[in-house]
Amino acid sequence: MIPLSELKNIPVFTSLNANTLKVLSERGFIHSKPAGSSIIIEGLPAEFFYFIRSGSVRVLRMNIEGRIQVLNRFGPGSPLNIISMLSDQKTNLSSIESLTPVELITFDRSCFELLIEQHPDFSKMLLGIFSERMNKMVDLASDLSLRTVRTRLARFLMELADKPPAAGGWTQDEIAAHIGTVRDVVGRLLREFEAEGLINRNRQQILLLDRSRLALEAELADRS
Repeated sequence: MIPLSELKNIPVFTSLNANTLKVLSERGFIHSKPAGSSIIIEGLPAEFFYFIRSGSVRVLRMNIEGRIQVLNRFGPGSPLNIISMLSDQKTNLSSIESLTPVELITFDRSCFELLIEQHPDFSKMLLGIFSERMNKMVDLASDLSLRTVRTRLARFLMELADKPPAAGGWTQDEIAAHIGTVRDVVGRLLREFEAEGLINRNRQQILLLDRSRLALEAELADRS
């Protein structure tokens, strides 16, 4: 059981009525995982959905050759595995692993089906989540068609600098997946930025040395 006071502090739950919160409170439980743990495995039955109580995770998919593509990272308050619960196949559509120790507010499939069938405010909340994520996908599609990879990387580095340091840093593979390119291109552009005095790299940490020039790069038109 999850205290109602805690659920009310989760931003996505602010639109839910008292009856819906009561169901979530009675049916939820806390699930803890250490850093580097598998939370969800792609292809297995979708039995649970989650909201992150603390910590951060990454969502990824793997092809038959074992190559991993990181789709996103999420932190406290974010829902996990919602779309898998709605899929016809009823299987996990991606894998999720913890980047830090995490605590998850966990609900099973029967709770999800109850909420969908009897609590329209929960369904409306889900539509809001899907809308937000769809907007991000549209923004990415726009970036892919209208901006060069160099510009997209500069924009990503600017955005990254304005956020708290990510657990474990960002690998070049993750950056490439995030901005819609491949690792080799990211590595080449990072070396260019470093040679031009825009950034400094220390392992997986990237320090902005000339924010104003990088900001200009982030808004440049197609240079190719």
